[in-house]
Amino acid sequence: MCLLVVFAAAVWFTSARLAADEPAYDLLIRNGRIVDGTGNPWFYGDVAVRGDRIAAIGRVPDATARRTIDARGLVVSPGFIDIHSHSDLLLLEDGHAQSKIRQGVTTEILGEGSSAGPYTGQLPSPPADVRGTPRHWSTLAEYFDLLEGAGVSLEGAGVSLNVASYVGLGNIWQCVMGTSFARPTPEQLAEMERLVEQAMNDGALGLSSQLMMPPGSLATTDDIVALCKVAARHGGIYSTHIRNEGSGAFESVKEAIEIGDRARIPVDVIHLKIADQKLVVLKDD
Repeated sequence: MCLLVVFAAAVWFTSARLAADEPAYDLLIRNGRIVDGTGNPWFYGDVAVRGDRIAAIGRVPDATARRTIDARGLVVSPGFIDIHSHSDLLLLEDGHAQSKIRQGVTTEILGEGSSAGPYTGQLPSPPADVRGTPRHWSTLAEYFDLLEGAGVSLEGAGVSLNVASYVGLGNIWQCVMGTSFARPTPEQLAEMERLVEQAMNDGALGLSSQLMMPPGSLATTDDIVALCKVAARHGGIYSTHIRNEGSGAFESVKEAIEIGDRARIPVDVIHLKIADQKLVVLKDD
């Protein structure tokens, strides 16, 4: 019994000493200008990381880490979010995304009117090379699987960025209507609603539209409201490139607000600008 107690004590003492010798953090970034994303002014400080979590921000004196980076003269900040990206196919071809990563972008938001899915019905999927192999897909879920698959499958692209996407009105419309300029029947509109439902279940952020040209311009306000109601049930938002940025800019913004009000959905207006010089008010100062 005494031998067992002595052995257990020795094991505990050795484990405790090993734990004490372990570095406190995996990564320690020292002496950087920290911009923390809260809107507060930057400040000099350190950022300590343990595993995949930030463990401390501020002054972290006398701490040990497996790796230490001296960020003197550099800015340390959360990754930037590119809220309007068209990198859908490029990420499949080159997931390293160095042009974004090296600018501090760590999250891409895809989909403006068109998106990486769905491709079904009358809208065939575009071919894309994934590690040199042509691949096709039909849903947003399948597209996301291709992006994420590198860790578990040689078929995946593997990406350096976080990725999210809207489902594009253009995809939804063309899956059902093809290139026709005809008005959809009630049955066809119902099929569009089903496709939006599927995309939201696949992880879409909401519905996006490009209303300045076909196929988006073919959708009426009522059509968009019906589809937005589906996205709203899933907590989605409506992001729109409005119909007219020139002489009809104000009416187009009013339409976006009406859609949000009727569908009970938050609205994001892409490219909020005035393209008609007659509507631009210039001031001397």
